[in-house]
Amino acid sequence: MEVRQTPLSFLQKNSQKIFLIGSICASFGILLVTVGGSWDITNHLLNKPETFFSPPHALMYSGVAIGLIGAAISFLAYRKLENFKEIFRLPLRLKFVGIFLLVGAGPFDFVWHSNFGLDGLLSPPHFTLLSGMMLCSLGGMFGISRFLQNKESKNNFSNYLLVLATLPVWLAGSGIISSLSLPFSNTDYFQFNPEPTFAFVMATVGYPFLMSLICIVTAKLSGFKPGMISILGGFFLLIYGMTAIVPNFALIESVEFYSMNMIPIVMADLIVSFRKTKKASIIAGGILGSGFYMVYYPYIMYTYNESLLGKLVSPSMIYHTYFELMPQVIQFTIIPAIIMGVIGAIFAFRFSNKTLIKK
Repeated sequence: MEVRQTPLSFLQKNSQKIFLIGSICASFGILLVTVGGSWDITNHLLNKPETFFSPPHALMYSGVAIGLIGAAISFLAYRKLENFKEIFRLPLRLKFVGIFLLVGAGPFDFVWHSNFGLDGLLSPPHFTLLSGMMLCSLGGMFGISRFLQNKESKNNFSNYLLVLATLPVWLAGSGIISSLSLPFSNTDYFQFNPEPTFAFVMATVGYPFLMSLICIVTAKLSGFKPGMISILGGFFLLIYGMTAIVPNFALIESVEFYSMNMIPIVMADLIVSFRKTKKASIIAGGILGSGFYMVYYPYIMYTYNESLLGKLVSPSMIYHTYFELMPQVIQFTIIPAIIMGVIGAIFAFRFSNKTLIKK
């Protein structure tokens, strides 16, 4: 006689897999939010008409809705996890706090636009959104990585889920560093631009560390599977290029230049894939960190322009000013960038072992 499985028994039996689905939804939702956020920054820079009901905002809050669904699915699955609650408690908490901030940022942003019109990159609603993005993306990453590390059998698709897990964290982290370093936060009502020297240091330290950390974490969690860093880096460049470069007609011809960033990314991938050691990862981290000025083209130019040139740069002059600044920027940042890339790789090993892999 066939025993029919009730929804409750199905949830009990498949709770870890359902928690994974919730984590995937959370990560994918934040991926949409970061894409919309990068697009929104470009629209601000190009002085396109700004309202709350804009396409970038629609994409961002569609992502918030998907992330909210993911958090709800994770909560339902968590209640039936039995012996695995300790493993998935932190991911669930991060998702809940992140979603709370993301949902709250929506009406906060609407009220801000209604009262003050154009808002800056570092406005309170945007920073609330960025904080929620980071926490929710970390919750998704922890949930996916802990599920995969506790799974007895792994396949290629499982490894590729790591890209979805870490890419939103990279993008959200980049958003936080950008908000603390780019001079895009002064408006008619508020002056939130970061101090130029602080912004210079923040970009020089933050971007190389983050790049190295995320790439090496992804490689390590996959068992240094060949191609993981290349796939991750390729998606990052694609998203950044499509939202920050392509919408500006004056920069479209530089897409070919931007695609050359794949060279150091592939080099790092080959180094860690063939050697599979901490020392190789440290070398790869240094290579990744050294290229941050090119990876974060074009807007990173505005950060260094504030300290080194102080020019008023229109969107049509970004390309020329960027290359005018390049010799000075490399002179001042290449050594710190390599050092931060190395530190990021070292931290990636500790972070992976102590936080992401938990059995």
